[in-house]
Amino acid sequence: MARKRDPLFSRLTLLALLALATDAALAARPADGFADRAGNRLEALIEQPATTAPDADDRDASPRYCSADHQWCVRTRADAGDGTAQLEVEHHVAGDAEPRMRFVPLTGLTESGSVRPWPFIVRMAPGIGAPQVPADPAQAGLQNVLVGVLDEATTGYSGGGASASTVRLARIYHQDDGVQVDADVLVLPADGNASIRACFSAADTTQRAGACHDEYTFSADVTLDPAGQGMPVLRYRTTATRYPAGVSRREDSLAKPPLRRKDLRTETVAACSFLRVLHFDGTRYQPDSPLPDCADYTGL
Repeated sequence: MARKRDPLFSRLTLLALLALATDAALAARPADGFADRAGNRLEALIEQPATTAPDADDRDASPRYCSADHQWCVRTRADAGDGTAQLEVEHHVAGDAEPRMRFVPLTGLTESGSVRPWPFIVRMAPGIGAPQVPADPAQAGLQNVLVGVLDEATTGYSGGGASASTVRLARIYHQDDGVQVDADVLVLPADGNASIRACFSAADTTQRAGACHDEYTFSADVTLDPAGQGMPVLRYRTTATRYPAGVSRREDSLAKPPLRRKDLRTETVAACSFLRVLHFDGTRYQPDSPLPDCADYTGL
């Protein structure tokens, strides 16, 4: 039987680990694939160690994640009272004694789920990221960014359980009248893992060839398109698998013919393993072609 993957150890997280291993190099020059032709950069955010015991105000906050140069830091904060949350963004500007705080409202989160920072930041090149370049030199000199969160949820079944996460990006940019925050400029499935079904008798075990659970996985990368110019162009690459081959969450497995030994393999699902290029339309990121229905792999 295929081994169940930890949903947090997705391709998003793997990319983060690879980037963390080279954060010193990234601080000087982005590695191949981390910058586009316009000079926009995708960088890993590094989790910061806690320096003191959390006080009452910090107990509902995630760890802080910062860029290698510490100019940008983020953390999420939940409000247990009304179920809302926000992404706190610290922008450390040269010459300022204190960071400039930006707040991204997080609404419509998964009920009973959790939210944590997306461990990356897209730092835009000068003059990119705002509808127009500010006339005020002080505002024009400030960097525009894409930051985000992972909205995660889990559920249990009598025969297993499932987890899923959604990546939600926000744009922070500067205009003559000050900073602007656009939440949810991108909302896409980031990860999924489901283990369902069970054998309740020897006959079930025989029909299932000993593979009593169906396993479904989904993972996604969000990266920069290296050929992009102007507003960052993003790539969204996904991989979906199922085990045993040919199973479906929409069918009764015991009503189908018995599994055979050749079915006991992890199968990549072509329809939900794809690449889309995402362009910003002034309000949100849009894929270059419609996304397929992959609820079997991205839903609870």
